[in-house]
Amino acid sequence: MQVAIIGAGPRGLAVAERLINLAEDDTKLDIEIFDPYAIGGRVWDPFIPQNQQFLMNTVIDQITLFNDDSIENGGKPLPGPNLRQWLVGQAATFLAAHPEFAPFYQQEVARLKQPGDFASRGMMGVYAAWFFEWLTQRVRQNQTLTFTQQAVTQVTPIGQKFQLTLADGIQILSDQVVMALGHSDDYLSEEEAGFKTFAAENHLKYVAPTHPAEADLSAFDENDTIIVRGLGLSFFDYLSALTVGKGGQFVRNAAGELDYIPSGHEPHVIAGSRGGFPLHARGVNEKDTSELYVPKFFTLPALDALRAAGGGHLQYDDFEKLIVKELTYKYILNQLAIMPNRLPYDQAEALRQALLTSDDLMATAKAFGLDDIPAFDIDLIRNPACDLDAAVDYATWFKTYLRADIADAKLGNKHAPFAGTFDIMRDVRDRIRYVIEHDYFDADAYEKFLRQFKPFDVSVSVGPPLERIEQLLALIEAGVFEVTAPQIHVDTEGQQFVARDARQQEFRGNALIEARLGATDIGISRNPVIENLRQQGLLVQPTRTRADGSTYQLGAATFDRQTFEVIDQNGNKVPHLYIYGITLEGLKWFGTVIPRPGVNTVILREAAWIAQRILAYA
Repeated sequence: MQVAIIGAGPRGLAVAERLINLAEDDTKLDIEIFDPYAIGGRVWDPFIPQNQQFLMNTVIDQITLFNDDSIENGGKPLPGPNLRQWLVGQAATFLAAHPEFAPFYQQEVARLKQPGDFASRGMMGVYAAWFFEWLTQRVRQNQTLTFTQQAVTQVTPIGQKFQLTLADGIQILSDQVVMALGHSDDYLSEEEAGFKTFAAENHLKYVAPTHPAEADLSAFDENDTIIVRGLGLSFFDYLSALTVGKGGQFVRNAAGELDYIPSGHEPHVIAGSRGGFPLHARGVNEKDTSELYVPKFFTLPALDALRAAGGGHLQYDDFEKLIVKELTYKYILNQLAIMPNRLPYDQAEALRQALLTSDDLMATAKAFGLDDIPAFDIDLIRNPACDLDAAVDYATWFKTYLRADIADAKLGNKHAPFAGTFDIMRDVRDRIRYVIEHDYFDADAYEKFLRQFKPFDVSVSVGPPLERIEQLLALIEAGVFEVTAPQIHVDTEGQQFVARDARQQEFRGNALIEARLGATDIGISRNPVIENLRQQGLLVQPTRTRADGSTYQLGAATFDRQTFEVIDQNGNKVPHLYIYGITLEGLKWFGTVIPRPGVNTVILREAAWIAQRILAYA
């Protein structure tokens, strides 16, 4: 049986691992993985120089490529080292035997010592290369596992098989195809295309949405003023590339704070976004490898009860109230934890018990004497400047805001009032995935979920390492970076880009960088294999109908939830053509994660299910 896996990132490798290790000894199996990037895929490609500089946003102790016994219905596990264990054990030997990897990685191995350290993106790619080498050694006599570093541009059904066309025109037949695709570039929007044309006509600079590691920033220097639109994870990659990448340095002063020493070659950067605030810093890690917070309120029985009360559908406002209650509970406990002598032990324990049956958690906390802690205000968290007086100097206030975020994150991802509370959002994702995959919301409520909850969750749960927020503050102090107020809007005037924000501030520049990846939407994707399958009617976007009869489309591809096989434009399942991961975002929730050991991690779980489905045909 020939199996083609399109994508050499963690998802593609996970399917290959389960196929190899779950197959019977007499099963004939030929597996070929395709990707135009190295093993590890686009995000983690260790041969892209910028990936030596850009950081992962998950600590090394919580990253793995190996199955374990936590994986639900995953088959017999074959455990192996997580990233931290591999760095301590096998990494140096592997790198010594593979001089194709830059010397930087050997130096990084020596530097990464603690479970809470953050590795470079490229190091994840080196780990993936080692994992692939380990997996090839597991291949038995009647099996093959190969990697072809090329893009697949077409997948065409031919009878019971599929013909794959590669970028160089070679065609290959396969019995089973797994599309383990990551983020793809999109066609430019009308606005983005206009900016690109304007820049070309006026000798300006424009960087469209893309992976920052692939953006050519070599022409940017001290003569440029860049408007950066976006304050998410991509922004922090550009932050590093436009500063350290231009020869600058961050150093810690006597007070332990970061200072920035310019090289003199940095452009001036004006950054902003609609929300107006960077992602919250990740709290210093206090959690064990597989440690998850166990919710008290945001439970499946509670969600089921709300669904039943809503006549079979969960109302979005009820969902949000429940999750805010969980966050508020953790926030109060963390406030108590950083003030251990605030209440006597028996009173503190009585408060914990009272909170479990309280309808108003903040009022209960105040009744027990915690009457001076700020309320957990989700609207204020969404927009910390919502009540800011117009007379306040925004730049000064914003630096105070960053310092508070830094100080809080230093208290840890279990005990910090905010960072420790926000971190539980990572731990409850599987419950949210369950809600989405089992259609708890009707079309109207789900649209509200995507519009309101998704940006909130991103802002608090997927932030960068604390160091990146410290660097942003240092750059603002050094006058290299500015951050606008919320509601940034970019126009073109004369021969410049012009940004304006909600406080009527105006900023002008000769360059514009879109600091974000393309949307996860197969309808606008430029990935050739997605386009090809869409044109054949094999990949289609699902439509949702609102109560008023109007409709909207999700960006995902329609698929069978039990088998992960594609469903075509006629509503028919396409046997043996599988899809999972980021291209299902919308029908699934938050697939943009890295596998974590011991927590039934979604990538390894779904890969195991797909592999077992394939092996059933062997």
